[in-house]
Amino acid sequence: MTNGHHATSAFEAEDLPVDAARKALERLISLADAIEQGNLGTEDHAAAQAALAALQGEIQQAPPSFRQQLASASAHLDRSVWDALQKAVDGAKPIRVASWGLMRPPARQWLVEDWLPAGRVAMLTGEGGAGKSRLALQLAAGVASGGSDSGAWLRTTDGVLRLGDAIPREGAPVVFASWEDEPDEFFRRLFQISGGAAEWVTPERLRNLRIANMMGEGPVWAPSQGSHISSMAELTDTGQRLRRLCERTGARLLIMDPLAAAYASQENTRGLVRAFVSHWDDWAQANDCTILLLAHPPKSSMYNYAGSTDWLGAVRALWSLQREDQSGQDDRSGPTTWKLDSVKGNYRGPTESVRLEWDVSNDHLRWQVAGAPNRRPAEGAYDYDS
Repeated sequence: MTNGHHATSAFEAEDLPVDAARKALERLISLADAIEQGNLGTEDHAAAQAALAALQGEIQQAPPSFRQQLASASAHLDRSVWDALQKAVDGAKPIRVASWGLMRPPARQWLVEDWLPAGRVAMLTGEGGAGKSRLALQLAAGVASGGSDSGAWLRTTDGVLRLGDAIPREGAPVVFASWEDEPDEFFRRLFQISGGAAEWVTPERLRNLRIANMMGEGPVWAPSQGSHISSMAELTDTGQRLRRLCERTGARLLIMDPLAAAYASQENTRGLVRAFVSHWDDWAQANDCTILLLAHPPKSSMYNYAGSTDWLGAVRALWSLQREDQSGQDDRSGPTTWKLDSVKGNYRGPTESVRLEWDVSNDHLRWQVAGAPNRRPAEGAYDYDS
């Protein structure tokens, strides 16, 4: 996994004290009765999870010193025992309950006004080669930098697609996890989208943007080793490491590109789809980190997502990037405009489609609103070397 061009370790700064295993065992023993009765409080459940993680951790993947420190606590316990302990702790997790009073509810936070709610899971779909990754990168650059002076992350003619109030003026940390392109390719694309249409895409304003190189890392969600793809899946070691990177950097946006590489379970089974989205949505809310999944649509033009209908049901927002048919025919020989639609948005009324086109002026390659005039590159922007 990378941070820009710099490698980062999943176990960076992690060290288990010599007596940590003993303390973890003592903590689990003290909570044993409550765990067996399914009567843990929220704080005790978190403590039990932490103690269990300290014992089990990632023993096989950890550095030798880490393994040695855990060996005395774990050598006599096989996988079935660990699974039983984990199941008992999970089963004792309390259900979160909210009670109503006379206080005014907090205002809803947006990453993109009326389009992308903060701290939830959303999806962007589009055919292969449509430019989903580049559009997501423009969003990532906007969130990381704070956008333009007017708060826009994509220059428009009528003020739509502005960053929401969840993003401070100076921007916020972003992690773009890509299973398809290496960090240098993202660097080239940042060169191409900089300039008048995105004057905020400059080196000094993108310190918050981190590209996680996921090629060879495996999925974040998959059935346990040896299980069939139709089995209930779970968070993988890769998923845990990606979460830790986001938590350590305080990321407010995590982009996973593409979903097909991140999710290694059956996409047509409603229960499996719902479990994946629900698990990541719970983490997103707890860490105030919006998750945007990039996915291909199915072959049928009736739908904007692939697989089970629960992809649409589970995510809180779904965007669709589609080629605009202006003549009644799918004519791809000439200049093309595209429609960005908010197919689903749980927290706002209907939004109009945004018509987009490619800006290829001055060696740029970036999205802009159709009909918006091209501008000269802003001072301080990247110079693009073709």
